[in-house]
Amino acid sequence: MKKTILKMCLKCKNEQEVSISQKTESLTVNHNKTLKVKCPKCSNIKFAISYKKIVPLDFELLKEWSLHQNLFLMPQDEELFLADEPYLDIILQVLDIVNTLETKRNILLVALCIIVYDNTIESNLKKDNNLKNRVIKELNKRKDKLKLAEYAVDNYIKEVVYPLLAIKKS
Repeated sequence: MKKTILKMCLKCKNEQEVSISQKTESLTVNHNKTLKVKCPKCSNIKFAISYKKIVPLDFELLKEWSLHQNLFLMPQDEELFLADEPYLDIILQVLDIVNTLETKRNILLVALCIIVYDNTIESNLKKDNNLKNRVIKELNKRKDKLKLAEYAVDNYIKEVVYPLLAIKKS
């Protein structure tokens, strides 16, 4: 299935729509290299990308991402992107089934911690206690993996989430 993105030349600001596959859109190595499309006005090869809509992840895409260091769901803060209820089941599947890279496993575990954190803090007026309790239960099943990822979890998240898991913050 093809998707359309909007790319803008960083030199002359020319905008152009480009069709790409769902896989290319979801798992980005570097769109500047992957698409290899020059600006029709100035021939520049560097551009910014704007998505018409976010491509939903499925198990196969997340699995492929988890096995390759050079694939990204987004340029930064992938754990924030993944810290959403619709991705919970596929995150758990990837953690349990796939022999993920350490860095990708850590991102997945941090995403789970963020779900708990977001649904615990007082400033969140739309807390989902059922989701929080489910993720706590799932993290407790994966304490060994979480201990390996502990250095990747920010301290402010540990302070809120780890007491709920009965894990001591180091």
